Amino acid sequence: MELVGSPAARGSDARDTVAKIEQKALQLSALLRELDNDPVIFEPGLQDELDAVLDQLGCRIAATRALEQRQNSPVAD
Repeated sequence: MELVGSPAARGSDARDTVAKIEQKALQLSALLRELDNDPVIFEPGLQDELDAVLDQLGCRIAATRALEQRQNSPVAD
């Protein structure tokens, strides 16, 4: 039995998190591919909303990568 805070449990949680992110990314990619293959004309307001969502997603990805790189960097004293 593993303790919740044990390194092995954290590793398992991390793998589960990565798997969930990968699954959601594949779903989003498939939806965006559908838009590419069968373009839809959006009302201007909806196009702006979609653009904002994609921009937010890009910012969130960049922030997560930056945090991950900082956590994996050796600490300079």
